[in-house]
Amino acid sequence: MGLFKKKYQDERVTIEQNKIYREIYILIYLICLGSVVYKMVNFGIEIEHVATEMIIFLVAGIYYGIRSTQKGLFSSEVEMHDNRSKWSFQTKNIFLGVVFGVLIALFFGFNSAFRFADSTSEAVSYFFITFGASMMFYIPFLVVFIVVSYSIAKNRSDKAIEKQLEDAEE
Repeated sequence: MGLFKKKYQDERVTIEQNKIYREIYILIYLICLGSVVYKMVNFGIEIEHVATEMIIFLVAGIYYGIRSTQKGLFSSEVEMHDNRSKWSFQTKNIFLGVVFGVLIALFFGFNSAFRFADSTSEAVSYFFITFGASMMFYIPFLVVFIVVSYSIAKNRSDKAIEKQLEDAEE
């Protein structure tokens, strides 16, 4: 089984290759972002036009999260972040969940007011009803999703680090 044998390389070469891969990753993200902006300007804000780019963004983020957790990098990244920042990683994530929930609620509120209202009083009413309902749904959902995914990732990453340390001691 020569296919899966580990091939040893010069560490300098590996580091340089990783820098190139990182640059390619950023380049692909920028191209996708440019494509999203271009399509939204030319075709309007419809998910059908940018679905492929959104899938690329989502899958890349999920893949990175899973792999960094499996390798034990997530715990190290959290620890480095917590040492550098005055806000802990989890606090920042909860804050971002609340902010995204408010932004989504504002978007849906304004969308409802502009698209479906016939008068100003109806628009104000539609905005506050939709905004309030969206806030009640999206903020708890996003905060719980972020906290649960963070806890699972941190736990698995800590276990991966413990396993690596046990393997190194043997």
